[in-house]
Parts: sequence; C-alpha cells; structure tokens
Amino acid sequence: MKANAQALNRISEGPLPGPKEEKREATSSDGHPVVVMIGRAASPGTAIGRAVVVMSKDDIPHVKEGMVVVSEKASPKLGVVIPKVCAIATEYGGMGAAASIFAREYGIPAVVSVPGLTKIVRDGDLLLVDGMTGTVKIIKPKA
Repeated sequence: MKANAQALNRISEGPLPGPKEEKREATSSDGHPVVVMIGRAASPGTAIGRAVVVMSKDDIPHVKEGMVVVSEKASPKLGVVIPKVCAIATEYGGMGAAASIFAREYGIPAVVSVPGLTKIVRDGDLLLVDGMTGTVKIIKPKA
C-alpha cells in the first residue's frame, strides 16, 4: 500500500520526464515531409486541427473552434477554451496534469511530455494529435 501512495504522490508532483527523442522526420503518402514528435498518451483519440500556441493568458483569445492547443503546460485558465478545441498537446505534464484531466473530461485527445514542442510547432501548423500512440505530427506547416 505504501508503494502505491508514493507512486500517486510522484504523479501529482508535476511533469514526468518525457521520451529522449525530440522529433523525427517522416514522409506522407503524397511525398510531403512530416515532423513526428513523441510524448506520452494522456487521453485517447485522434484529431487534426490547426495549432494555436498558448504561452500566456494573453494568447487565450486566439483559440478558435477546432484548433489544437499547444502549450508548455496547461493551466486551469485554459479551462474556458477547452470545450472549443479538438486536442491538447503540452511540453510538460503527466496523467494527473491539468491538460490530461481537461482532455479526458471533454473526451478529446491529449499528448503530454513532448520534448521541444513549443520550439517546433508554430501557430497555424496543421497537426495530427494521436492520444493512443502519444505522437504529435506536423502534417502541414503553415505556409
């Protein structure tokens, strides 16, 4: 029983270290390059949408219907826009993080602990978030 309590405490303490691999390149069926970033699956499902990078509360008004929220970590302030988005991807976090909880509550895919996510993804990139495999793919960068 003591080991379970310790594990729960570690989960709630903050971000878990993510995978070592930051990104890899792939090619789509039509020959376009695809950037694949690997994190931790936090809420099942897949979604495709335009990225909106949210680094502070000032970025929240830029979140539109059907977008993918990309952030270092999700704060409770993001709760007001979560019903509008199709997925969440964060650079930090674990299963007990706000992003994971929001996503499971609203039934949208989420991937957390994606190394370098906010340095790689730009506003307007077309992303595929796979909450089963823990991957975030840039399938079409913003032109």
